[in-house]
Amino acid sequence: MGVKSNTSGPNLQKKFDFSAPLPRPFLANLPARIDTYEEGVARYFRWRTGLDYYLAIDQIVDFVIATGRTKVIDMLADTAVFALRLAGRKAFSGRIYSFDTNVTLLERAKQRAIHLKLHPCIEFRHFKEARLPVPDGFAEVAVSFFDLHRHSAESYLAEALRVLVPDGYLILAEMLEPKSVWNTWRWTWKKFHLKYIQNKPTEACAVYYDKEEIIELFFKAGFRQVIIQGLSVPSSSRSGVFSLIAATK
Repeated sequence: MGVKSNTSGPNLQKKFDFSAPLPRPFLANLPARIDTYEEGVARYFRWRTGLDYYLAIDQIVDFVIATGRTKVIDMLADTAVFALRLAGRKAFSGRIYSFDTNVTLLERAKQRAIHLKLHPCIEFRHFKEARLPVPDGFAEVAVSFFDLHRHSAESYLAEALRVLVPDGYLILAEMLEPKSVWNTWRWTWKKFHLKYIQNKPTEACAVYYDKEEIIELFFKAGFRQVIIQGLSVPSSSRSGVFSLIAATK
């Protein structure tokens, strides 16, 4: 059992050319608002973490490729940026299974994959929380991007452990918040802003953990090793850090 931690500054982030989706004749039959959904997600992510949405996802893509594993579960498709970015890498020759509870987002993702000619290696599937429709030990890598805070951590990590093969990896990206910010005016204002100004009540009710708590949760779930890498340098002792957390089953 081991724990490693390191922090890399913003200067280490590479610049990628991720072009915005083209005007979408292939999405013409979907509701018009779906075209702006990804832009809103990217804006919210920058507001919440201080990081670029696409650069953060590319860090995870790099991590997955570095494992050399080829059977990957994307635990929440959402914008499908992770699945599409991974599938588009020449260094990746495996298959991605991407899940979401929102059928409209899944249809959008499927059509984008077809448009980009990436559909042969991605399978988008609908599921109803909280159990993924795959057997035990199905995947070599499971990826969760900025989603843990919306769920019971114990149940979420138990499900991730279930779907992984022995020695499989869970790669999770999440905000780690120091306990010192909880029950302060800053945290109260942030929750108020999320609920009433940004109209995101689910995010306002989110639960975040500090580094020690997240490590304890992973070990209690049954993972053997946890590595944490912060993607930014905290501006103060009360600043949260968006982090990559890699754990081995």
